[in-house]
Amino acid sequence: MVAKNIEDNIKKFLNKKNLKADRRLIVFLFFVALATLFWFLNQLEEEYVTEISLPVRYTNFPSDKILANELPNHFELRVRGYGYKLLEYKISNKFLPYTIDVNSLALRMHAQSSFAKFFSLTSLLSQDIEDQISSELEIVSIRPDTLFFEFADRIFKKVPVVSDLSAVPAAQYMIRGKIQFSPDSIIVSGADPIIDTIDRVYTKTSELVDLSDDYQDEIQLKRISNVKFSEDEVKVNINIEKFTEASQIIPLNVINVPDTLVIRTFPKDITITYHVALSDYEKVVPQLFEVVVDYNESSNPENKLSISILNSPEYIRSLRFSPKKVEYIIEKR
Repeated sequence: MVAKNIEDNIKKFLNKKNLKADRRLIVFLFFVALATLFWFLNQLEEEYVTEISLPVRYTNFPSDKILANELPNHFELRVRGYGYKLLEYKISNKFLPYTIDVNSLALRMHAQSSFAKFFSLTSLLSQDIEDQISSELEIVSIRPDTLFFEFADRIFKKVPVVSDLSAVPAAQYMIRGKIQFSPDSIIVSGADPIIDTIDRVYTKTSELVDLSDDYQDEIQLKRISNVKFSEDEVKVNINIEKFTEASQIIPLNVINVPDTLVIRTFPKDITITYHVALSDYEKVVPQLFEVVVDYNESSNPENKLSISILNSPEYIRSLRFSPKKVEYIIEKR
């Protein structure tokens, strides 16, 4: 049934009378399209006003100043021109960035506070922009109509480089000493209010695992907005060495004892256990440790004094000690 309907429709379409009607419709549509084309071409010869966007970049800022505000990266131009030229630019959008030499601008003082504020009218740039984009386009107006510049004195400051590395040695290895950077400090420069808040710069975050050999590489520094660095990266050096576990017997000292009293602790010394690089093993002696208990804690009801380690060599790791607390007796002198 469906096939029969399709066959009937095809026959009707091919009917001579219908075919003649279709030919008349095609001819009619052709002349409509042709008339539309001539009308469109005629309209392109007329003048129009429209808006186009022009990218902008800035060069040659004062060397002893720093810009403290954001500048527009596009100008919105209201231009007048013939239709065909405007259509060409609308389709191609082929404008190159317009470069503004800040040092050559006629800047006028706007205000004086923590920043020196200046302004310049963009209308003064109209002729120069016209020369760049096309002699066939006339600029009617520019948005924004005013450029504002906030300049702060450029100051310099030396700050240390601080590690944001996570360095994990392999089993039975340890980091010997501190992670070293070269240079270990850099010069930052920028606006006074910003630089005043900076007291260090950090390396980029990085994770180093299973280190079993000395590590050397270059690492980027974390950038700070509107701040210039004397160095963008630094060399990092991490000394890795096998370690051993060692221990020392350290005598206890009692602090804050009145001159009329004597405190005796039980035991009178403690055992300290630690990890140390093989090359530093012989350097560790009891005299490098300061282990104390405080008389001022003697009033606690537990009748024990907590042990504190005030000093120890910086090149040992995983420091442990036993016992944690000691009993005591107080005697008069």
